[in-house]
Amino acid sequence: MFFLIWKKCLNYFKKKLSINEFSIWIKPLQPKIKNSKLIIYTSNKFISNWIKKKYLKKIKKLLNYYYNFKLPFLKLIIKKKKNKKKNIQYIKKKVYNFKNFIIGKSNKLAYKAALLSAKHPGKFYNPLFIYGKTGLGKTHLLHAIKNFIIKNKKNKKIIYISSENFVQNMVKSLKNNSIEKFKKYYRSANTLLIDDIHFFSKKKRSQEEFFHTFNDLIEKKKQIVLTSNCYPISIKGIKNKLKSRLDWGLSIQIQHPKKKIRILILKKKLLEKKIILKNKIILFLAKKLNSNVRELEGAINKIQANIIFYKKKSITLKFIKKILKDLFKAKKKKITINKIQKIVSNYYNIKISDLLSKKKSTSINIPRQIAIKISRKLTKKSLKEISKAFNKKSHTTIIYACKKIKKICHNNLLIKDDYFYLLKKISL
Repeated sequence: MFFLIWKKCLNYFKKKLSINEFSIWIKPLQPKIKNSKLIIYTSNKFISNWIKKKYLKKIKKLLNYYYNFKLPFLKLIIKKKKNKKKNIQYIKKKVYNFKNFIIGKSNKLAYKAALLSAKHPGKFYNPLFIYGKTGLGKTHLLHAIKNFIIKNKKNKKIIYISSENFVQNMVKSLKNNSIEKFKKYYRSANTLLIDDIHFFSKKKRSQEEFFHTFNDLIEKKKQIVLTSNCYPISIKGIKNKLKSRLDWGLSIQIQHPKKKIRILILKKKLLEKKIILKNKIILFLAKKLNSNVRELEGAINKIQANIIFYKKKSITLKFIKKILKDLFKAKKKKITINKIQKIVSNYYNIKISDLLSKKKSTSINIPRQIAIKISRKLTKKSLKEISKAFNKKSHTTIIYACKKIKKICHNNLLIKDDYFYLLKKISL
């Protein structure tokens, strides 16, 4: 009887409120009649206070109306979450899956390749190598593959490990004279997922062991998926024979999320935290926070903490700017041509003196032209000033370099990836 009445209340709010507002505040409420008392359970104090202020009066009126007699004593109670290990493990599995991975232009190809590798291990891209900077979703995709296979591919041995732990396990097995057991374990996998493969840099014994494990699994047509912070052949301190193996299959870069995707990510994270922000604030945050998903999550956590601490009922743009001012200040760095030259030189592992020289080899010329185009785009320097900074006699060289890189980016995806990665890195 009561739950039919509660359903009527829900239908009322569903019509009166926006979908977002209804989903965040009203739908999750859990009513129960206990000892002649009506108890409405909420998940935390913040939500409880918000319900009291905004909706409780109307809820009472509706219940009185639908009951046709005096409403039992009504109380809001915060429902404590059970902290059992089983529940925690389940939550961890649910966090990373393909359904809750937000897809955009910057990660669509990586998502599709990861899903295909999960559905048909060892059949298509082997190895699958996903690379990109921190906080862009590489680890999410690895866990999504793992969880998909656990759920859908019964009796398949799947190993997920960070390269750091792989190294530690190998060192431990050497100390314990159990290296054969170590080899057998990893080579028995149906799917091997290794995060942050660049950690193998300068670890010769670990590289050698992984090299043989890699060959063994590929020969048996077992799936290997790896992640790194850069393209396989660009990883420093890795032997060439291993680099060539890493580049055997499909290598895909995840780039920084575009503004449209950052907006979707913000909306999703805000919904999870039960925070309502005006669209203009969300757009402001998406514009300002353009690095990665972790940066967005960190900002939302800070917003939530301040809302609770200051007991904020309405959130303004002024309030957001105030609480995130340190974050915005840290991001606002002065971009100079010298800084651009340093970052580009480091990225391509060449000397700045080579970048500013008259050398015309492709390995020097392309980085130089990229640095010139980025200087033109990100600084307010004139053509004459940029040409001087690059030891060029005429500003026509600067115009030519900009046009050349634009043309190359249309035909060469690797150079295009390099250009946009450096542009983003320098902009931050």
